[in-house]
This record gives sequence, C-alpha cells and structure tokens, in this order.
Amino acid sequence: MARNTTLQVLLNDLRSESGHAISASMGQATQEMMINLLTRVQKRLWEDFAWPFLQVKKDITLQAGSRYYDIPVGITLERVQKASFKNGSIWEPIEYGISTDDYSHTDSDSGTRSWPIKKYESYGSSQIETWPIPSENSNTTTGDGLLRLEGTGNLSTFVSLSDTADLDDQLIVLFAASELLSRQK
Repeated sequence: MARNTTLQVLLNDLRSESGHAISASMGQATQEMMINLLTRVQKRLWEDFAWPFLQVKKDITLQAGSRYYDIPVGITLERVQKASFKNGSIWEPIEYGISTDDYSHTDSDSGTRSWPIKKYESYGSSQIETWPIPSENSNTTTGDGLLRLEGTGNLSTFVSLSDTADLDDQLIVLFAASELLSRQK
C-alpha cells in the first residue's frame, strides 16, 4: 500500500489485476479507457471520504472594507469542513450561510462594516463573501483577524503517465479492476 504511485504503475497493476496484457504495445487500445477509469475511481474515492492525510488549513487575510475573497489554492469550498476566525488569541468557529436577517442586522450592501466577522458563504464559483464586511485588517504577524478554512485538499490530476496518485495505489487499482471485471462479467 503506497501513495504517490505513478499512473504508469497503476495502469500496469490494473492490466495485471484484470487479466489484460501488461505490455503497453499490446494494451494500447484499452489504455485510454483504463486511464479514465483510474482517474474516475481516484476522484470518487477522494469525494467519498475525508482523508486525514489530505487535510489542509488555508488562511485568508482580511482587508478592511473588502467583502469578497478568492478561495485559496489547494482547497475547494465543497470540501471545507470547518471555518474559523482568529479573534485575538482565540480561534472562533464561524458559520456558513448569510441570511436576510443577517443583512438586516448589518447591511453589507450599504457598506456597513463591523468586527469580527461571523459568517461566510460562497460567492460565484471561486470566491467567498464574509459577513459582516470587516472594519479592520488582519494582522499577519500575530494572525489576529485571519479567516481559516480547513478541509480536504484538492486532488492531483492524472495528465501524464508520470503523474502520481494521492490515494493508496492498491485501493485505486482494486476498485478499478472490480468495476472493469464486472463489465466483462
């Protein structure tokens, strides 16, 4: 059982496990199908579980008056499991979802600012909105005012045969082989 196994090794293992020719020249006709299968199996396994070794923490530096922030590289909003705001020396959990009641209390549309932030939610496909709009800047030296997103890190993609798997090689190969063999009955 190993992670960081190359796609070439996964492909050879899948060929062997499913009874196909291991020689790349003999298996050329099925190679693209097998690569697609290995890619999909790894992605499905990544989506189905919160893998402890893939957990990441990504901090966002807040700016006074800024309402929207890019989602940090290395994490997707769908895989965020926890969000926190550092208020002084304490990390406080913040909620996902901003309601109309929240906007009635502190109206972001009119530019009303406050501190600390209490909520966040997605904005478009690659940003988040914070509520209320911060009235202060984060202090990058002390960490005060940082917004931290914690969750499962992004999955690496298979583009070339030298790319490596983020998940266990045997897990990926055996899931893929069982699917391939069930197709073949």
